Amino acid sequence: MSIEGILRQCVARHLAPRRLHGDDSLRLACSVSFREDASWALDEEVPAELRELWQACGEARLFTDVDYGQRGLVLLGPEVSWRRTSDQQYLRPADRRPGDVVIGEFLGDLELLIYAGEAGDSRILVSLPLDPREDWYRVGNSLEEFLVKYVEHQGRKFWE
Repeated sequence: MSIEGILRQCVARHLAPRRLHGDDSLRLACSVSFREDASWALDEEVPAELRELWQACGEARLFTDVDYGQRGLVLLGPEVSWRRTSDQQYLRPADRRPGDVVIGEFLGDLELLIYAGEAGDSRILVSLPLDPREDWYRVGNSLEEFLVKYVEHQGRKFWE
């Protein structure tokens, strides 16, 4: 399934806020700002997976806590992504590698979703705010693989 297909399926199932993890759990919902023009221009240097994401949507909010804003994942649009990437290169240079791109942030904590541009088995990482890179979670070989798992787990952090 494509990244856009995963996001559309998520919104179709989880647009209305619901308690997905029991009666006393937070009300979660998904929303995506889909682009109407799929030919939206991106720099040719943008990796194919990120190009697919950003041509499909400007921002996606997956399994966000609609009452308190303390849970969920925000997939960033390209402008915010590049700004956050630049910030992280300045704030944590020892933990950054060439090609790293901040593509998301988890609400309620300081964890970031990172696309690792270096070749390797795990392209998608969860950056921990106080831990060195070698302690970061490896959560997927591709953005598509990560999104499938995240949606299957209804926003639970399956890697913890």
